[in-house]
Amino acid sequence: MRKSLTLSWRFLTSKLHKPLPLNRREAQQLLNRLNESFNRNLDSQHPQGLGHSEHSPDHHIQSLLKSPLFGNKRPQHNSPSALGIGSNEHGPLVRDLVFAVEQPVRFLKQQIADGKANLDTANLALDNQMKKILASPTLNPKENLKISEMGSLIVNWLWSSGQYERMEFIKDRTFTTRLMPFLVAEGQYKPVWEWLQRSCSTVCQPSVKEARLSFQKDIGMMLKALLQSEFTYGSGLESAMQLFMTSYKSLTLSSHVSIAITQRIHTFAGAYLMWSYASHGASAGVNDHTIKDFEQSVGQWAPRNMVAPYRALIDLCHPWTPKASRALQWISMIESSNGQLAKGNRQANVQIGLKTVEVLLAQGSTKDAAHVMKVIQTTFASEIGLDRRSPDSREGQEESTLRSLDMLLAT
Repeated sequence: MRKSLTLSWRFLTSKLHKPLPLNRREAQQLLNRLNESFNRNLDSQHPQGLGHSEHSPDHHIQSLLKSPLFGNKRPQHNSPSALGIGSNEHGPLVRDLVFAVEQPVRFLKQQIADGKANLDTANLALDNQMKKILASPTLNPKENLKISEMGSLIVNWLWSSGQYERMEFIKDRTFTTRLMPFLVAEGQYKPVWEWLQRSCSTVCQPSVKEARLSFQKDIGMMLKALLQSEFTYGSGLESAMQLFMTSYKSLTLSSHVSIAITQRIHTFAGAYLMWSYASHGASAGVNDHTIKDFEQSVGQWAPRNMVAPYRALIDLCHPWTPKASRALQWISMIESSNGQLAKGNRQANVQIGLKTVEVLLAQGSTKDAAHVMKVIQTTFASEIGLDRRSPDSREGQEESTLRSLDMLLAT
């Protein structure tokens, strides 16, 4: 993350000493490059959807053998004998392993029928099914998620096994994150809303006081996983924003959940939506009405020190009429406070500053852009990599940057 901010800074400062774009084509080229740089920053901190990283077969086999389903012993080598191939003792283990990898839905059904299913086996089945879907050359992931009916299978199992009542599964963030894409693809929103309501009521009980903050984060991460899945495998970013606002209003009206708990639960999900909008808003087709409602909701769920920057970011990233006025006010406040207002959210504020420069340059407000760059350099030197240089090199870089800024201010 820090490296990407440094690269963005170097890119912008390298542009400042050059004459401003003299024509529309040059301005568009600069804007495109700034967009690419900023989106890389956002995607590195807030990746979309679920993890799609590739794993080698050996790594995948080893991870499966670590599952409690197959015992605590695991092979130390990847030879056929170590995996139990050809061995009477480990042959059934290998067959179960292949079954779990190749037919995860049938595997989980069998585990449920045998009374052996638990969150570990469900996690295993969800992970294997998602890998199969992402590797499938036919249909799209959303359709494959739906026809697998894995979401309905697990919801029914949670109900029949009594886990629905205890709600302990919400504490397993890996499980809820893996489950949400299947539920969204099947249109299974009702169980998630019930879990949200019940878990929020549970967290207010005196018996869970010691673990209250941790459980609130568990609930918040489940909501975030729902919104990620809606954005990636459901109806898109606008629908995810609407689900988020519906969730907040619903819990606010509940007599069992305090406003403070409702706010904390929605903080993580709201931040995810904010940066998703900043990265994809222009291409996600979010209409003005939803943007306005989401902007108005920021004051309800965002931490106090992030309300102003979040609202500024919404203005900066408007798909049709980006505005920098709020961002300039916020950056001026950061400058006046010697950076104290940005404490705890420094990288986010650097990203907002870079986005502000992008918008200002596109609008021809070069003096304001130069001033914002100067504030970023002065206040966020460590985030943009200036503090890692030798004193001589850093002084030379700063002197060069200030000369570039002076040139701009003189134009």
